[in-house]
Amino acid sequence: MEYLYISFLTLISAAVLTSFIKNKNLSGILIAFLTAISSACLFYLSIDVLLANKIVEHNLFSLKPLLNSSFLISIDSLSVLFLLIISLISFCVSLFSWKYLNAYKSNSPAGFYPFLMLLFISSVGVVSVKDILFFIVFWEFMTLSSWFLVVFEKERKPAIKGGLQYFITTHVATAFLILASVILYSYSNDFSFHEINKGFAFIINNHPGVAHFILFCFFIAFVTKAGVLPFGFWLPNAYPQPPSSASSFFGGVMSKLAVYALLRFFCSVLPLSFHTQIWGFIIATSGVFSIFIGTIAALTQDEAKRLMSFHAIGQVGYMLLGIGVGLYFLKINPFLGAIALVGGLFHVFNNSIYKSLLFLNAGSIFYKTGTTDLNRVSGLIKVMPLTAITALIASLSIAGVPPFNGFISKLLIFESSIWTAKQSEVFFLIRGAFIVFGIISVFISAVTLASFLKFVNSAFMGKLQGTVDEKRNLPWSMVLPQLILAILCILTGLFPIFPLKIIYAATAASSASLPDFSSVFTGNIAGVEINFIKNYSQGAWFPVFVMIPLLILCLLIFSFEKYAQAPKREVETWYGGKEHVPEEVAYRGHSFYQPFKDLVSFSIGKIQFKGFYPVTTPSIKISIPERVLKILHPDEWLYYPVANILIKIFESLYKIHGLTTKKYIAWLICGSILVMILLFYFAGGRL
Repeated sequence: MEYLYISFLTLISAAVLTSFIKNKNLSGILIAFLTAISSACLFYLSIDVLLANKIVEHNLFSLKPLLNSSFLISIDSLSVLFLLIISLISFCVSLFSWKYLNAYKSNSPAGFYPFLMLLFISSVGVVSVKDILFFIVFWEFMTLSSWFLVVFEKERKPAIKGGLQYFITTHVATAFLILASVILYSYSNDFSFHEINKGFAFIINNHPGVAHFILFCFFIAFVTKAGVLPFGFWLPNAYPQPPSSASSFFGGVMSKLAVYALLRFFCSVLPLSFHTQIWGFIIATSGVFSIFIGTIAALTQDEAKRLMSFHAIGQVGYMLLGIGVGLYFLKINPFLGAIALVGGLFHVFNNSIYKSLLFLNAGSIFYKTGTTDLNRVSGLIKVMPLTAITALIASLSIAGVPPFNGFISKLLIFESSIWTAKQSEVFFLIRGAFIVFGIISVFISAVTLASFLKFVNSAFMGKLQGTVDEKRNLPWSMVLPQLILAILCILTGLFPIFPLKIIYAATAASSASLPDFSSVFTGNIAGVEINFIKNYSQGAWFPVFVMIPLLILCLLIFSFEKYAQAPKREVETWYGGKEHVPEEVAYRGHSFYQPFKDLVSFSIGKIQFKGFYPVTTPSIKISIPERVLKILHPDEWLYYPVANILIKIFESLYKIHGLTTKKYIAWLICGSILVMILLFYFAGGRL
């Protein structure tokens, strides 16, 4: 456990030190160095737990006898998966922030780095504790530290508005979490996960209505934080506001911690029952709703970070679809439940990589051009080619294009959803719903691809346009994190068997009813097979065999082009017998898929929808009596009267101090005598 403690101490030290350092470069170097140490410690701890297949626990302190709660740190395979994600993304974000923060000339690093470090600390705490009271402490800590990052640019109204929505919504959600925890404590008389499991088993048998209410509270708390619609309405207004490095951690890690909490509580902390089966279907339904609305709405966006924020809603829907199907079948068909849960958790892992990369790509565009509006930039591949390549890799990954990493996790989710048709013991309407969910998710993958083709084409292709700072080249500290994440997108896509084993171990840590890995998946370095029927593969994916002919074809095309030595020339844009400046004929980001955007944009009454997502809401007029309004203005009936009285008292004292020296000394003597009398009185007549 000392590696976990070193990680905590380095992050705390970074938060404290950067609170007093105003130099951005010095703060950036310090943060990058200390975060690298923290990430290395977390990585070593995770590998040690994985290789030894063990659970590491340590009780730091206990609150007994005040409360049956203790600061119990427990690291299992599920915690390890998220610690690996946190260590990777936190290092990339810190390294990227080093030079990137120079783009914010008027903002102090003391308003960014300390809260970023606190966000890292709280994220590690959320996945490490096994006591619901301390889980809530770290959960709230995570919310508050991230809120400070959302309102980093306090001078911008969108940042304040997004921060207010985020603050109110997430704290209402936390209230549901606290309510569920208090109810569970009243039955189990303990806050530890183990004792809560026993208490909830008693509630299921004796108070089924209370059990559903507890699950409802947990559901609201976690899906709101994850950004699942309709509870995640705040996300597109909050995620684009902080610097892109912080947005990268939001999209890559923080929203995924809500998925971790959902899986941990519904599958591990609370015992499996018919209740969780019902809520599994509800979770899957909410996931599909987010997939559809979030992705369609993203297609209509012209601002890069807002586009990615809507895709964060859509992508978390895939995770919930997999987890929901898994929860539904885990008790009646553990084999199918395992595939669905692994698919949802695998998508968490994949999405944390390419979603973080996409936000870093948007940050690079902002660093070079001062904007992330896709209508104001183009042709950036000429000045930042590596960023363009990594953006293309991330875009193909999030769309699930083989052989990149997004394909394998979506394949598992699709196949588990469609394979429910074979489950005769399940009511046919439920089977039909799951099949429809799978078909919708397949269709939306195509919409995702279209959306990110728009992003890549608008920002990087075509002629170089927009306000490009020629002197501000991307430093290596911003390019390297993007290259690391892009390479991981390729490697995890080409060799899925290695992350799949880690993810299966993490899934098994959340539920003891899963079959062995070898009975569900078989494969080697070349690919993976899914054994839906014993001794007979019904699903297989071998990306290496697919990649080899693709590489050969690419080499042939490149060779033909070089051998032919066809001349190339650049000329001015020429339309209809007349030269045009690029600004007159440029195909802007707003123009992509315009007929489709018109189709999905409409109004119902005074509410306008853009991509099925409401962008305006009718104003509500409320008349409040004047007496109530006076109560709401305590400055008029309390503050000013009290302040006037105090001012008069101070003016009187000032006049006393302005008297002659003799009278002033007399006042001091009288005051001293009065103090002595009071002391004598309160001492009972004994000095």
